Amino acid sequence: MDSFEKLDRAIALKPTPEVPVYPHIITFAGRCAGITQAELFSSNKAWLAACDKTFAKVGKPDVVFPMNPFDTAYVESMKVKLPGRELGPDEPFQFVEEEIMRASDYDVILEKGWNAWNTEFMKAIQSPPWHGWLGSFKVLWGFIKAGMNTGKNIKHWQQQGMPVMFHTGIAPPFDIFSLSRSLRPFYRDLFDMPEKVKKAVDVGTEAMIKLGIANARRAKGNRVAIFAMRSSASFLSPKLFDEVSFPSIKRMVEGYHAAGLISVLHCDGNWDLMIPRFKELPRASCIVELDGATNIRKAREVLADHLCIKGDVRASMLSLGKKEEVEAYCRELIEFMGHDGGFILGSGCEVPITAKLENVAALIAAAHVAP
Repeated sequence: MDSFEKLDRAIALKPTPEVPVYPHIITFAGRCAGITQAELFSSNKAWLAACDKTFAKVGKPDVVFPMNPFDTAYVESMKVKLPGRELGPDEPFQFVEEEIMRASDYDVILEKGWNAWNTEFMKAIQSPPWHGWLGSFKVLWGFIKAGMNTGKNIKHWQQQGMPVMFHTGIAPPFDIFSLSRSLRPFYRDLFDMPEKVKKAVDVGTEAMIKLGIANARRAKGNRVAIFAMRSSASFLSPKLFDEVSFPSIKRMVEGYHAAGLISVLHCDGNWDLMIPRFKELPRASCIVELDGATNIRKAREVLADHLCIKGDVRASMLSLGKKEEVEAYCRELIEFMGHDGGFILGSGCEVPITAKLENVAALIAAAHVAP
């Protein structure tokens, strides 16, 4: 089987004699290729070249991440410090937790719509902030450029026989608010004005469904990433998850599914208490990405023959562990998850910039060992 068939069979819950492997590589490519993070962030071309050198050293994975690091940082709803700009030339980029969105912004969303609000917000988080019609144009151009770069990357990897994990990405409005307001102010909103937050989430959910479908069509792809970064039990009670977050995620997954698209649920943090709700999502409609904080084996027991799971070699193991530890963990995980479909071996979230080359190579090689 080629990598495209491996991935498609895993998502469709069909037997996969060869388990696909996906190391989520973005910034690690700089260290592996021997260039600074500033150089890695300098252009899409520089990132692709670094990834090519990285795969020559650690082996070719079956699936790759489609966005360069600069675009990845740009599309997040937070201020960001970049290497070679606010940071040293080889320091990893950093998101800044800061209250930029105000409580009054919920009213703006309800009165003027999601897109109008988001444009103004994106202008405010730039360093320095952008203003006026020119700032609005620069926001739009930033998204267009990110889409164009992703399209180039999709073609680049396809030519090398590797599919990308997703063709476009969005975040649930709930998680965007948590990032944009910052954690504590957003918690207050959930108790002080829960109905207003829910209404704003509803507006954002409809916008995200339309945006995800439109961008997937433009990319001529069928997978939409949903970055649910603040909806886990690491941040949220099951009660609030059930009331505010999950209904939005469910509507997005169902909306994409109805449009013939697969959702890639990027689940940062501990989702142990939330995983059972995923049984309500359409069968074979998602890839559930786990980062090591969630018990992947229990998740498998709950979601077996319902949704595909990707994971979950932890960042700490890739950075601090020994090659033999990675090999043993991957071998045992593949044996437990089985070859009946619904499993993608991968890193727990992003491969850290400090990962050992031999550990990443061991992760990739583990999937290529015959069962």
